[in-house]
Amino acid sequence: MDKKYSKRVRYEFIFKSGEEFQYQIDMDPDTLEHPVPVGLPPEWARLDVDKCSICPLKSSVTEYCPLALRIAPILSFAPHPAFESVQIRVHKDNMTIESYTTVQDAYRSLIGLIMATSGCPHTGFFKPMAWFHLPFATQDETLFRACATFLFFQFFDPADPEQGSHFSDLKQVYENIHQVNQQIAKRLRRASASESTLNALTILDIFAQSFLPTLNQSLQQLAFLFKPHINELNFEMPKDV
Repeated sequence: MDKKYSKRVRYEFIFKSGEEFQYQIDMDPDTLEHPVPVGLPPEWARLDVDKCSICPLKSSVTEYCPLALRIAPILSFAPHPAFESVQIRVHKDNMTIESYTTVQDAYRSLIGLIMATSGCPHTGFFKPMAWFHLPFATQDETLFRACATFLFFQFFDPADPEQGSHFSDLKQVYENIHQVNQQIAKRLRRASASESTLNALTILDIFAQSFLPTLNQSLQQLAFLFKPHINELNFEMPKDV
């Protein structure tokens, strides 16, 4: 990878009223994180405000929650009803992905990307997924991408190869994310965030938790993609009818 190359993803919101706003994320190729937004951080972004019980950071070293810092700029957007229709264009690499969806679902996609690249110790697992960001991913797509990411981690850094196939570490990742989501929601309520923003975070958490209790069963939903011989080439000539 070219170390000078950074990944840029730009979300463009276009409302029926004609109002528009954009949010751009530049990911550093070394850290896979995006810079802290400029400006004075809000008080609710301080690390010790509604701090996650599982947070390893210390306020004596890290004054502000890295995730809160990066999610704060969204609150400056003009509030719109959660179920209002909006046109979204996501510009990444040399492509543009366009969708017509609700405001809360558009925020869900953007906030998911912000979380993954925020520098929060518990969202680092999702950095590779953010580098290959898939806007508006469904639950099945998220499940597939998360499992594939987990297996890549096991391949490149197999901390416990014997236990890796049981996805125990992946479950822990999502259990931690659930706690992070809950605490960030508390911060956003302190900041009087819009219903659309809070709903977006709720949807993200539902996605994360939907397959967690029965992960192995959820994986069976994808089993049809990997049936024996399904990807093998067949050079046999068709028989005459």
